Amino acid sequence: MYRRAEAVRTSGTKDTPGPLTPTPVLAIDQVGVGDAMIVIAEVEELPAAEKPCFVTAQGKERGAYIRLADGDHRLDTYSVFQLSVLTVPSEADREPVTEATIADLDTTLIERTITRLRTNRPRSLDGTSSDKQVLERIGVIDRASGSPTLGGLLALGSFPQQFFPQLMISFASYPGGSKDVVVGDERMLDRAVLEGSIPDMIDDAVAVVVRNLRVRRVSHGAGARNVPEIPIDAIREAIANSVMHRDYSPMARGDQVRIELYPDRLEVHSPGGLWGGQSIDSIYSGQSRSRNPILARLLTDVPFTGRDETVGENAGSGIPRMLGQMTQNGLPAPRFSSVPAEFVTVLDRFGLLNPETRDWLDSLGHRIRTPIGDSALALIHHLGSVTVDELRRQLAIDTTDAQSALDELASSNLVTNEYGAYRLVATTDRPNLSAVERAIIEALTSEATMTVQDLSDTVQRSPGTLRPILRKLIARGLVVATAPVTSRKRAYRLPGT
Repeated sequence: MYRRAEAVRTSGTKDTPGPLTPTPVLAIDQVGVGDAMIVIAEVEELPAAEKPCFVTAQGKERGAYIRLADGDHRLDTYSVFQLSVLTVPSEADREPVTEATIADLDTTLIERTITRLRTNRPRSLDGTSSDKQVLERIGVIDRASGSPTLGGLLALGSFPQQFFPQLMISFASYPGGSKDVVVGDERMLDRAVLEGSIPDMIDDAVAVVVRNLRVRRVSHGAGARNVPEIPIDAIREAIANSVMHRDYSPMARGDQVRIELYPDRLEVHSPGGLWGGQSIDSIYSGQSRSRNPILARLLTDVPFTGRDETVGENAGSGIPRMLGQMTQNGLPAPRFSSVPAEFVTVLDRFGLLNPETRDWLDSLGHRIRTPIGDSALALIHHLGSVTVDELRRQLAIDTTDAQSALDELASSNLVTNEYGAYRLVATTDRPNLSAVERAIIEALTSEATMTVQDLSDTVQRSPGTLRPILRKLIARGLVVATAPVTSRKRAYRLPGT
């Protein structure tokens, strides 16, 4: 094996040849496979402080690319900016909002915040003789100009959106598995714009999500209570993280936090990718790094309306708490994705072992069944594949138990290991599908989700004829329903889509 940084070149015929800046560390090797030679290139990831890597002759703005599917795409200006400041603490939250005055802050919220400080952080008030001095000290007011800071306005403002209309939260509930799916005449089932200070926006956003979720009745002591299909604390943490750690720099102030509810999941989209050189693995471990240090500190002191609880703890506890809430309620662990311009949190809406999944597990025939094994199969059925690390994280078990469970499933010929990713063995009897069953599968292959009416229109069979056929396909694990039988929003999709 040898190292040749000069081997790194752009592939497009119209692109100016390298070199690249910074020069990446590249290891190239040749391996014989049969009668052919395979070239293997390993490129080490750049340290966060050195990103992005770009074609020197094209410059950073136009020479940085991202690989999507089988194509290279030039990064937009905002993504290049985000990669360039991955390790630079933002100054955006301490910027004075010169158009605003102290009168634009909520006086009741100021009073309650200072009362909390006297109890929880008394040293922060030492030497102050007025509320204004306290607000200057904790970063709500800029001492030089006397204007509220952006962080102060967002945490304690009466209506920050009069100065920054897009620094709000938008919510939309969609009837299908993606935005472009229209069920009947419905493009959206519900939508809302949540405004105000950050504590109020979070409370309002949680409420609008919960009103769009299904609930189940659970016995509790001598009575019973309604439990939403996603734990409220997990929803709150996902939304709180999105507004606390989003990018508030001028380039991002035209974008809002977006909450999108689909039949099978909740997505929370936050402007700006993971900051501070963090990875998905590091946030699971509870590392605490704040892109917005003033705002993050304020949101540990400013209480919600009507209660003493605050938005955050600034201790890296949000992701672990979200993970615990999901797994303790029989749900898959939160899923996260990060690109330079956006961070996305995904919370699944249904339990792993719902009745339909249990029917599918029962249909797999005689085998040694264990709780971890059933949960692992359900996850693979839902996600398409899992690695040992993903299973460990999803089920909150240790690595040894995760590996053992997957090995047992592989030895039973239920799953196959493909380069570390465990997938279901193709044991379904698709070759023996009836003509109608095959038509249903083919229809769902080209669509994210379809209602029974959509399928009826496509395969030219009545809904009454299709429903029992769909139930059989669900039991065999070939089709997944997105809602209970009694739901008007029930639709169907293929496993893993």
